[in-house]
Amino acid sequence: MKIITSFLFFILTTVMISYSPSIKAQSFEMRWKLETNSKILGGPVNDDQNIYVGNEGGDFYSIDLKNGKINWKFETDGKVQAKALLINNIVFFESGNTYYALNKHEGALIWKYDLGKEAEKFTYSGVDYLYILDPYDDKHASAIVYDELIYTGTSHGEVLGFHINSGEVLFKITLSGNVPIRSTPLIQEGRIYIGDWNGVVYCYDIESKLLRWKKRTYRKKPYATFGGIASEFIIHKGKLFFGARNHMLNVLWTEDGQKEWTYTDPNGGWLISDPVVMNDTLYVGGSDNFSMLALDANDGRLLWTCTRKKNIYAKASVTTDWVIYGGGNSYDPKDTGELVILNRKDGNVLDVFQTSSSVFSAPLLIKNKSVIFGSNDGTIYSLSIN
Repeated sequence: MKIITSFLFFILTTVMISYSPSIKAQSFEMRWKLETNSKILGGPVNDDQNIYVGNEGGDFYSIDLKNGKINWKFETDGKVQAKALLINNIVFFESGNTYYALNKHEGALIWKYDLGKEAEKFTYSGVDYLYILDPYDDKHASAIVYDELIYTGTSHGEVLGFHINSGEVLFKITLSGNVPIRSTPLIQEGRIYIGDWNGVVYCYDIESKLLRWKKRTYRKKPYATFGGIASEFIIHKGKLFFGARNHMLNVLWTEDGQKEWTYTDPNGGWLISDPVVMNDTLYVGGSDNFSMLALDANDGRLLWTCTRKKNIYAKASVTTDWVIYGGGNSYDPKDTGELVILNRKDGNVLDVFQTSSSVFSAPLLIKNKSVIFGSNDGTIYSLSIN
């Protein structure tokens, strides 16, 4: 009798595990797609009904969340390379060093602010490319809101705070040497954290604008494109996490900028994507190591690695069950891209959706049922997760 009971318990346990939702295999299925005229680098943002996203052709869209139909389009003269900020009835974004605030319902201009300075320029084979610092400069600073001001960093080394409704600049800090800013700032407990293109992290008091500390994240610059900080900042248990053009992921204490731990990628790949922390685990993507990493956020121990054949630049969407991220080839624009869904616990691949070009736009997860993202092929995709 004991043998039979044990056998039945074994069978029942096996069946329960097989149908456990947390380990059930997931798959992507196309819901809709919308083709635009230029590649999409900034991740979409959403409200209950629509998503908002721009492309490198300078077009900014409001799109119906359910069917992909365009509600309105706003045209600019620059490139939209960062995620917009949605606050109240305003959608805020940057394009070609000009900052726009639109009414989210009809796309009407509320205010704009032009830096009025010469655009950054990269010259290759006699051709000038505007608004980029080098061939791999495709991440601009997004914005955050704090106490009725919209804060963002500029290409001219300034941190600006715009009044939400009027666009008046009520806060301004200029970093040493006017070094360009590509990182998204963070404000917490009266302090603002920002990083620059030289790999220096700054902490200022938000009220007095006094510098509390600054920290350089590397000692030597082995090549010209190395070192720039180009990600969001997050804080977890008093520690500052961020991605950079650096193979050494440095985690700093918010109080004084001192290093708590460092993870060094053995292949020398940049750990450049926006970090995410969940349940004391840090998730961050790398470029030339083609890897999504899961690290212990307390001490930097490597928990698992998922390595494929694509560069990873953008922020992953992380849930209790999944890690969803995009990948592509930053060296060959004709190569394919992909959206990948992993089991969060062990990094095993559950499914891959392939696109005709790189996916360097952060995926937007909607109620754990669908995901929306842009691609360098100029298409916005909406996939269901089954």
